Amino acid sequence: MYLLKKIIDKCENHSAKDWLDGACGSRTMKIQQEDYDKCGKSTLIQEICTLCDDGLLEVKWLVYGNDVSHVRYRLESLPRFYDLLRAEAKERGETFLSKQERVRTCQTLIHRELAAGVKKIWVRRYYEDLLDKLAHLDDKSGSRIPADFDKMDLYLPAFRGLDELEEPMFKRVFSKKYLGNSKKFEKEVQNHVISTAKMYYYEEVGPDMDDSAVLEQLLICEYAQEMALKGPLRLKIGGAGEGYAVDLSAFVYGTVLNSETLKYAEIDVYQPQICRVITIENKANFVSAPYREDTLYIFSHGYFSPREREFLQRLYQVLEQKAAFFHSGDLDYGGVQIFAYIQRHIFPKLQPWMMDVETYLRYEKYAEPLEGGTLEKLRKTQVEPLQGLIQKMCETGMGIEQECFLASDTMVPETFFVGI
Repeated sequence: MYLLKKIIDKCENHSAKDWLDGACGSRTMKIQQEDYDKCGKSTLIQEICTLCDDGLLEVKWLVYGNDVSHVRYRLESLPRFYDLLRAEAKERGETFLSKQERVRTCQTLIHRELAAGVKKIWVRRYYEDLLDKLAHLDDKSGSRIPADFDKMDLYLPAFRGLDELEEPMFKRVFSKKYLGNSKKFEKEVQNHVISTAKMYYYEEVGPDMDDSAVLEQLLICEYAQEMALKGPLRLKIGGAGEGYAVDLSAFVYGTVLNSETLKYAEIDVYQPQICRVITIENKANFVSAPYREDTLYIFSHGYFSPREREFLQRLYQVLEQKAAFFHSGDLDYGGVQIFAYIQRHIFPKLQPWMMDVETYLRYEKYAEPLEGGTLEKLRKTQVEPLQGLIQKMCETGMGIEQECFLASDTMVPETFFVGI
């Protein structure tokens, strides 16, 4: 029923009040040539005549029985319109719900999730915001039910799973466990989860994080979490009181700690050699940094995952009073954001290394233009230790990737961190 669906769409999606229970009054709808084209003229005329005979429409004819100017209907007739559409849907083996019914269904589903208990604040924020939107759909003309509800049969179990996660889980394992199919999360849910986390999980998820980084903050892993480091770090492996000491100074070319080691390894409170900790954004620069007996290098690969973050927070507690903490990254908006993230969440006393105006000028010939949107965000960024660099990048509109330090004739790996 083409015309009935168009009337319902007008009432539900282009009016603040017409779709509500108890709405009353008359409305008109002009019949256009495009309506005849979409529906077929004879089919549309037949539908109009039938509805008119049933007392549900009044018709203004241009040519009686052949061409319609407009139709008039009353909002009090909407329940009968819905009944007709339900019957039509039932014949096709489908279900039709009015906007009011869909709103109530959505509210019931969310209230059910909240009543069952939601542990994570950001998931609760999301649910409460959806309820608020549903409660105020009649505040303005054309308020539509949030698109989230088109896939609530997938979204709700996914967010339930995210709320339950306390340990990292591989993406496909998560998808199989909570959605019944190992690829369904990535294909149908992932984008929505990422955009939702950026909006509501603002304590840990930055708006400029890439998809993998966001998922890692939610404990969804695409691959095993590992942390590469190089330096004289002393660990105890094997559990409290039963572990054996491991001195990573033997790995002068660096080593990797897997996710289980990050979780269970104890950081020895006795760290006699480490005077500085340096996180390095890019792999080539990390690998090229020469081993030093007083320095612990850590490859950040961008944003640290939750498990890496927890390990480094424990490290900071051990070394806070005796070591200096530095970060070296790209001289661009992303590098600034990563520095700010590490400073905010891991090393409060973090200082920049080779992220200053002097370094920028030294390698300025390698600079590349920043995109307009990125440059605009950079102008609004305030990260106190980096304000000089930020101002310089805003003036030039250019950024420099950290790998350029290694490409320059003026830089050799052996002198990369001399002078700290």
